[in-house]
Amino acid sequence: MKSKTSCFNKTIFLKNITHYWPIWVMFTLWNLFILPFMIFNESQRYKYITDLTQQEIAQSRSSDILSIVGVYMNPAALFFFAVIVVMAVFSYLYHARSAYALHAFPVTRLELFFTNYFSGLLFLLAPQAAGFLMGILVSAVCGYTSMNYLLLGLLYAWGISFILYSITVFIAMFTGQLLAVPIFALILNLLYVGCKVLAAIIMSQISYGIPMDFHGGKLDALSPLYYLGSHVRLKYDESGAAVGIAGGNIVAIYALVSVLFVVGAYLIYKVRHMETAGSLISIWWICPVFRWGAGFTGGGFLGALFCELLGFSSGWAVFASALVFGVLFGGICFFAAQMFLEKGFRVFHKKRFVECVAFLLVFAGIYTVIELDLFGIERKMPEETEIAKAFVEGYTPVGGSEADLTEQILDLHRQIIDSKKEFENYAPESNDMYYLGVKYVLKNGSVLKRSYKIPWEKEMRNEENSAQKKLIDITTSPDAYWKELFGVKKQQIQATRCEIDLYDEKGVRKDYVFPQEDMEKVFQAFLADLEEGNLKQYLTNRYFYDISQNTAYYNSLKLDVVGEEEIIPVSAEYYSTNILNGTHPKSASANLMFDSNCVNLIRALIDTGVIESEADLITMEKYYELQDKNSVEFEE
Repeated sequence: MKSKTSCFNKTIFLKNITHYWPIWVMFTLWNLFILPFMIFNESQRYKYITDLTQQEIAQSRSSDILSIVGVYMNPAALFFFAVIVVMAVFSYLYHARSAYALHAFPVTRLELFFTNYFSGLLFLLAPQAAGFLMGILVSAVCGYTSMNYLLLGLLYAWGISFILYSITVFIAMFTGQLLAVPIFALILNLLYVGCKVLAAIIMSQISYGIPMDFHGGKLDALSPLYYLGSHVRLKYDESGAAVGIAGGNIVAIYALVSVLFVVGAYLIYKVRHMETAGSLISIWWICPVFRWGAGFTGGGFLGALFCELLGFSSGWAVFASALVFGVLFGGICFFAAQMFLEKGFRVFHKKRFVECVAFLLVFAGIYTVIELDLFGIERKMPEETEIAKAFVEGYTPVGGSEADLTEQILDLHRQIIDSKKEFENYAPESNDMYYLGVKYVLKNGSVLKRSYKIPWEKEMRNEENSAQKKLIDITTSPDAYWKELFGVKKQQIQATRCEIDLYDEKGVRKDYVFPQEDMEKVFQAFLADLEEGNLKQYLTNRYFYDISQNTAYYNSLKLDVVGEEEIIPVSAEYYSTNILNGTHPKSASANLMFDSNCVNLIRALIDTGVIESEADLITMEKYYELQDKNSVEFEE
């Protein structure tokens, strides 16, 4: 006996195909442009290439195919088409007359949902298959051999299309307005990452030392479009040529989860009331979520923006302004959301006021919890045994894996935290403040970063055991400057080229390049000054612009060096988001600045005949005076 239960209706399917033909035709043309046309266009340039071997041409052609496939499976483009298709095949749900009329026919909701779902999915998958087949044909004609990448690209494109289409269908079931579909789809696809960015902005504004840092994490997968866009990508070799596609496991996992979205979308469709057509939200229990979400995000963003515009420096003033503006705009956005829900302005009644008060209390409570640091985020410091490398950014980043350096940085960090009340509310007349950063790379691969603004008055800089003095001591040691110049690895460094800039009494520059024998002598003299601590005063004065102008020489040594191993700059490790991977060259260039305390270097410059006496060197202040004088004489 034939079952009367069906998941497919041929008439509705054919109606969708014929009624919405512009959509699948447009998408077919897009795919024909991306694969066949771009492959043909790329192939034409090889007619004019004569200096490559056959192997190099084959590698270049393979990279071409992958680059084109990268465009073909781009999640942003596929999301755009998925949204258009969903809006088309389910458009009847957003107009009361068409919704009632279609559901009056002798078809079940099961038939309606899955017929529309599969016809819309076909609008995406069939054009991609057509582009793939034409791409195979054109590739064969144009001499491409890496056509396996086209098949791989098709599978990726199908998977991503299925994922984004299914999620959009699920989202479409929650609204009764057609134009709300793309807006809600975009919001919910980026919701987690957006909330994380907003939380980072608020935390960095209110909390002490928390930087505005929102690097990726595993939970970013809760924002599918963002996660697919950042993780499904081409793989490149050291030469920059594309060699494969990454993210296949991510697409597979998302595809499995998307089946649940399809089931969920059907279950919502099954109980959806047709009278909700035209309403912003079609499921009643989503309305409070929408109001509170609009209040939190709108209040948080606008509150942070207006607080930043006021430019308060005191910690309590920043917190108070952020709280007041956050609550104010949070309430406004709460009722604005309700106006969209009710499609009118009569939203100010007792029940909604009570709910808004509850929302604002929660909102203010979150801000208060952040300010009071009830979860200990501001005070969080890793144990020394957990740290692989520690860094502090003063004038330049300084750090490494040495135990004594790690202990010094921890001690400095601890003192800054203990001085929160003093530093956060410090308001000197001169407003002389200094920004520094602290970073720990932990042995488990995670990273902890903090950023602080501390007072920088002269008496504090010279006070023993002050945070300011500890920062200067850490960043002006011989080891710290050696790493700044020659990388984090302690190794033998050999100079390969050295020159110095000299200036006559009119400030005219002349560069002197050292011969090999003199270069080594000068380089060793500089290292001797570094080892003896003769550069400490220069390094300390870098923190004080007015002093460094009078003491540091404008003349500098430009030095090219080569090491036994790769030279990794400290700044590269500090500014990386995790443990640094990859390769670095064994060569580097350094600009060696010095002052009158560097007696070994100055003596070497005199002995090699570069200068007759120290009087031939000029300070920064003297150089700028000569430039100003020459400028005036030139104008006259």
